[in-house]
Amino acid sequence: MRISVFLLLISIALSTELYAQEQDLTGIELSIDQDRLADVLRKEPYEDNNYAVSLRLGFYGRAANHIYLGLPWVREKVDAFLIDKLLYNSGFEQERSSHNFVLTINGFTPSYVSDLGPIFLADSALGYDLAEDRPFSSFTGFRSTRRLEGGKRFVHSAYFMDIAVNTSFTFGLASIGWIEGLDNAIGTRRLPARLWDRNEDAPYPTGHVIPRPFPIFMYSVSGEFSVLRPLRKIVVQVRPELNLGYYTNVGFGIDFGKVMNVEKLVDNLGATDTHNPSVLKINNRNISLALTGSVAARAVLYNAHLNALYGLFGPDHYITLADTRKIIFESSFGAKIQLLKKIEFLMSFNWRSREIKLNSARPNFWGTIGLKYLIATEGEGCYDL
Repeated sequence: MRISVFLLLISIALSTELYAQEQDLTGIELSIDQDRLADVLRKEPYEDNNYAVSLRLGFYGRAANHIYLGLPWVREKVDAFLIDKLLYNSGFEQERSSHNFVLTINGFTPSYVSDLGPIFLADSALGYDLAEDRPFSSFTGFRSTRRLEGGKRFVHSAYFMDIAVNTSFTFGLASIGWIEGLDNAIGTRRLPARLWDRNEDAPYPTGHVIPRPFPIFMYSVSGEFSVLRPLRKIVVQVRPELNLGYYTNVGFGIDFGKVMNVEKLVDNLGATDTHNPSVLKINNRNISLALTGSVAARAVLYNAHLNALYGLFGPDHYITLADTRKIIFESSFGAKIQLLKKIEFLMSFNWRSREIKLNSARPNFWGTIGLKYLIATEGEGCYDL
């Protein structure tokens, strides 16, 4: 299935390139998260690390900001009210803008997604309890993102700081059943994920934390500020972030790495989480490589993947505010390579500290792989035409 999806993506890219100018299409992407992709860095057994699965399929260009898509119109209204006046009044000098529209599916599970394996039974005999672990949860929906790149000049020192500002609006449904098929389709080293289905007769909680499809949304804003460039292609940047909605939190990260020739800021190659913007630029060489690392801390107020709706649908398995960790830590490292100024491959490994205080909870560790097809002009990046 994985090979078929990538071949389909390439086929779509080739068939649309001739019409890119008319359709304002400048790039397309497919990214996948799965903890199984990080098994190369783990020791067996693998069953006790099944935490995340995600897919992101989207496109770049002015077409991604079309009003008919709905979400861009909402995002623009929120941007105008909360961000734009403050941004431009602060002395921000815009150089380029880009837009991205994606279908995103993501899900989170407890440490085990099957109760048939010997490791689950052995761990349960030692005291493991699904009720003491994070619940099953998922999101299926769309995200509209705008990225502004430019900078700010400091008059007294003549120093120019490279800056990017990302805003996104995400809307979709929690608890759509597609996630089980996606979880089982990616990777083959574990038993089939059968605990996604609700079973009222099981002695432990199963199924989604929100038991039926429910509309949820999120607005996100983040900044990237280049604070140090010890060498021409080495950049260190800070990344403040605010998310409001089904995942409400404030984050602060530091990204560092070796960038491509045309990049002024570090591409955060982390997970396909809906709050993490997607970046695509086209280098001016036929073979180019970028390396990225990042660390971040996040203060969490509410997370629907854990807290659901606090039992609104009944006394189902959810994590109370008291049992939710208020501060979590994240890190990632990865690389991307562009070939012939047309295709980009990326892979990263990502880690997140325990998000709940209960005894059975464990940190998250997963991998991300991605494929992007580049249509815009070399050296320009996938910016609006």
